[in-house]
Amino acid sequence: MAKKNLTFEDVDKLIQKADLSALKTAPRAAAKAAVDPAAVIAQVCAAYKIIRPILLLLSNLPLIPKKWRDVITGFMKLMDSLCP
Repeated sequence: MAKKNLTFEDVDKLIQKADLSALKTAPRAAAKAAVDPAAVIAQVCAAYKIIRPILLLLSNLPLIPKKWRDVITGFMKLMDSLCP
């Protein structure tokens, strides 16, 4: 997704059509079993792709303090490199 000034409506459309199954966690018994790091990263990346538009919107809101926006932007850069 290209970086642009998203509107609330833009983000809402993306969230409404998102597959939220990536945000569901495994049952406790399965969570205690051996965890495959690649599977965890894939799940984290799927969830990040869903919430990225919200973070992008927040990173452009002047109501949010600059330092907070810098943290959001830094986190997004890290996640964008982890989840191409």
